[in-house]
Amino acid sequence: GDNLEQLKKLPDACVDLIYIDPPFNSNRNYEVFWGETKEKRSFDDRHESTKAYIEFMRPRCVELARVLKKTGSFYYHCDWHASHYVKVLLDQIMGENNFINEVVWKRQTSHNDAKQGSKHFGRLHDILLFYCGGSEDYTWNHQYTPLAPSYVESHYSQVDEQGRRFQWGDLRAPGGAAPSKGNPHYRVLGAEGYWRYSQEKMEQFIQEGRVAIPAGGNVPRFRRYLDESKGLPVGTVWDDINPINSQAKESLGYPTQKPLPLLERVINASTNENDIVLDAFCGCGTALVAAQNLHRQWIGID
Repeated sequence: GDNLEQLKKLPDACVDLIYIDPPFNSNRNYEVFWGETKEKRSFDDRHESTKAYIEFMRPRCVELARVLKKTGSFYYHCDWHASHYVKVLLDQIMGENNFINEVVWKRQTSHNDAKQGSKHFGRLHDILLFYCGGSEDYTWNHQYTPLAPSYVESHYSQVDEQGRRFQWGDLRAPGGAAPSKGNPHYRVLGAEGYWRYSQEKMEQFIQEGRVAIPAGGNVPRFRRYLDESKGLPVGTVWDDINPINSQAKESLGYPTQKPLPLLERVINASTNENDIVLDAFCGCGTALVAAQNLHRQWIGID
């Protein structure tokens, strides 16, 4: 049904994560022959103006903000057509201080809208505007990507007596360290200074054999082992998730279908198991499938 009417049936502050991928105000008509029966389905992404599009989205975003928990998160998936207007809209509704990130999803490496004769750069990315529900204690789980072999070679070039790869980490406190800031000052392996870790932690590192003075150096350093690395923390540019193409196994033929790994990253980052995920423009249901696969509860409206 119409999500504006369906959302009104939900109680206040009942949802842990909202992800929406609404129309982008792209001024296009989409048509698809759906499923085994090849039923013809279509939808329009046309509005009289950007102002009309924002007026369409405003009451829906007000309802979405109402049903989101204070500890919850909100992701609005959009692109260049209206992202800057949507940002202003969400700042007003969600609160500009609750804005967390603008995530860039690089969905492909080339685009036919920049073919010969066009007068613009290829449009290669979508935007995810990420807000929290108002609490500093919003759910957050860091996400990581595997380290590239070239990164491992360049950054984990050391090997210890057991054959474990590692890199040297700094033990010294950053500039301006002082006892008043909680930095311990004592001697370690003959060196003296302010250390970034507590005395208890430093002694633990020494007992574990993690502290040593590298050859040619005079300051103790800390061994960071490759086999303990979680990987590279995910930043705000996501260029490692490919879009759906017509030959992909998960392709349903839905014209604006998003890939499962994209939704899995959002859900893993901003929810825990059994949390409730809401997609009020759920289309072919990618967010719902991702939620189900990751053992979350879910609500879909379309």
